[in-house]
Amino acid sequence: MAQTTWQNPIQKQGRLGSPLVETSPFVFKEKLYLLENNQRFWDIPGAKPGDHFQEDEVRIRDLATNEIVSVPLKNHAFGTVLTWEDRVYVFAGYYGEGKPWRKITEIVVTSSADLNEWTKPETILRANPEEYFFNTAVCRGKNDFILLYETSDPQWTPFTFRYVRSADLKNWQEIPEAIYGTDKYVGGPALYYENGWYYTLYLKSLKPGYETHITRSQDLIHWEDAPEDRPFVTFDPGHKNIPLIDPSIAESNASDVELCYFKGQTVLYFTGSDQTTAGDLQWATFPGTPEELFVHFFDEAGTIDAEPPKPQGNWLPVLLAPKKPAKGIDSSSENLQVLPTPQQLAYQERQLGAFIHFGLATYAEADMMIVPEAMRFNPAQLNAEQWVKTAQSFGAKHIVLTAKHHNGFCLWPTKTTDYSVKNSPWKGGSGDVVAEFVNACRKYGMKVGLYLSGGDTHFGCTSSPDPQGERVIRGDVHRYFPVFLEQLRELLTGYGEISYLWFDGAYDPFGWDVTNPVTGIPLGTSYGDAIQAMVRHLQPKAVIMGGTKPDVRWSGSEQGWAPYPLDNVVKPGEGLAKWVGPQNAGYIPAEANLHTRSTWFWRANSDHTLKDSSYLMKAYLESIGRGANLLVNMTPNDSGRIPEAEVKLLEKFGTSILSTFANPLAVTSSKMHPTSEITLSLTQRTAVDLLELEEVLEKGQHIRQYTLEAWLDGHWQPVASGETIGRKRIQYFAPVTTDRLRLRVSGDSPNLALERFAVYGPDF
Repeated sequence: MAQTTWQNPIQKQGRLGSPLVETSPFVFKEKLYLLENNQRFWDIPGAKPGDHFQEDEVRIRDLATNEIVSVPLKNHAFGTVLTWEDRVYVFAGYYGEGKPWRKITEIVVTSSADLNEWTKPETILRANPEEYFFNTAVCRGKNDFILLYETSDPQWTPFTFRYVRSADLKNWQEIPEAIYGTDKYVGGPALYYENGWYYTLYLKSLKPGYETHITRSQDLIHWEDAPEDRPFVTFDPGHKNIPLIDPSIAESNASDVELCYFKGQTVLYFTGSDQTTAGDLQWATFPGTPEELFVHFFDEAGTIDAEPPKPQGNWLPVLLAPKKPAKGIDSSSENLQVLPTPQQLAYQERQLGAFIHFGLATYAEADMMIVPEAMRFNPAQLNAEQWVKTAQSFGAKHIVLTAKHHNGFCLWPTKTTDYSVKNSPWKGGSGDVVAEFVNACRKYGMKVGLYLSGGDTHFGCTSSPDPQGERVIRGDVHRYFPVFLEQLRELLTGYGEISYLWFDGAYDPFGWDVTNPVTGIPLGTSYGDAIQAMVRHLQPKAVIMGGTKPDVRWSGSEQGWAPYPLDNVVKPGEGLAKWVGPQNAGYIPAEANLHTRSTWFWRANSDHTLKDSSYLMKAYLESIGRGANLLVNMTPNDSGRIPEAEVKLLEKFGTSILSTFANPLAVTSSKMHPTSEITLSLTQRTAVDLLELEEVLEKGQHIRQYTLEAWLDGHWQPVASGETIGRKRIQYFAPVTTDRLRLRVSGDSPNLALERFAVYGPDF
């Protein structure tokens, strides 16, 4: 016998890898934007909630370009937005000067006609004694404007909603008895007016967990809640690896939902996480208007006939609660779809990094395997800030320093061996290269990476340099392993947040393929897995290059190229061909690296071996331009400074990148509206010869073919084509003169979305 079953029509579209909590999508001049409330402590390693709060800002992001276009307010929080008569109004709580965190007693408004110039903030509401303000929400009502604010007024439950009205968005009056939530927990509000009804979204406490529900009223006094079994948006306990918290913690929150109508659908943003340190920004859509969406939660028309469902412990909307597969695997399609972690996405977003090879090999004519005396290490002019500034000059977003290379010399004062900086004359044995490097990176906003060689010729434990699958252990690996693990622990616990750990496969005695030279018995992955587990425990935000369970794999090139087509996914059985052990499969993006000189370490009188900027630019196009990351080596000399000739080369390389991609002729995106065909219009007929594409990777890599067509002589003509896109695809083609281009893509998913589709003209 059939029965009536209600289904939630909101379609979750994915996680965005951001800690943002209060966001508001809005449309202005036919473009989609997102108002963001950014808490400064999220950006500072080791900071806690509330630290640096007077640097918090309310900012606006263009969702087509993913760029911040303006910052209307600083030292403010709990911002929301309203568009009205060709202006954008931003409302937020003002922290004031010398007040404690989140003891907000003023709500202000500022407005703009172009998102660039903003009016001076004006205070529109002041709190009563013993009252503080939190979230706000604003809408245009039947005849005036309505503002909702959360209050801590002690006569009600904290975060109770109060409603006020205004005719001009500046002068506000309370509406007697217009209150919601006095008898229960509510929070994270949003407010909308549709066809005579005021709809309020609010947070419901499930004990444990929080989800968003909806209520409505025609007079803001008498409220009708949607049925209890119809949550507006609920959490997904299968979500882990949440920004800024322990990666093992499961999502237990779906809050701060806000929405707008854009190009035929309702677009929603909300946050996951667990209601503690930060959020986990996500977005969703509904194929209709906000009114149609809201009515669905109250009207019996929102039900369908269905066979009786199988018994479930806790009901969740069908579209929001698929069966959860294993971590990293989405089995919603016939073919398994492997997804990136937030850490991998952040790594791929950075794209370009710097490598620093520096140590005792710098003083030994670049021989990486011999063991010079520690007394030779004396970089009297060492300047880590110069290293970081040089990396910034060519656009690097992280730097990897060889904290210990193959000879075993440690650039920090480790307790595990005397073969370190503490037994060198540099700074009288009290120096710490790693600390100076990390401090310089933090000063200039550079992500920190550390290289720690598994092989250690000073200790006497390495592997043979034979090809993968044929290597043997040299030395006592079992005696050496606890020493290596303690060195790793020192680096992971003594220098704050580390974003990247680089484990070289060369001479690695812990490799999956090494064997006992006497018995021929393989070591296996146990030691390598323990190394990976320590990193995961002590630096959960870090990505790992190499080892037995890598997040990042080598492209196969030390000349800066990656193969094409390039897939971020390693399929079962492909490991050896993609430079990882055969035990690995899943989402493992590739990285190419290159040395700017003939050797990885500096060697005297080697400036003549420096590659030129055209070589580096070619490597950029053949690595980043094929979807990989690129790590460009820098070589401090024996004084501790990168030589001037190398500095100038890298600056020129950075200038080449900027000049090539600074001025696109046109840019668009299909992130909000996945499609297999996108048209790009130019302002006039002009020459075009360069294509830049970026795939939306949150849901995996799916595009397998693309064709670029230009409108020529009254019809579409193909001018370029390729296979994978992934993080980025850059392609030159024979110049054509046109005012329209069309990109056609195909792949293994119905939702093929591009983060960026841009074209450029020849540089005459």
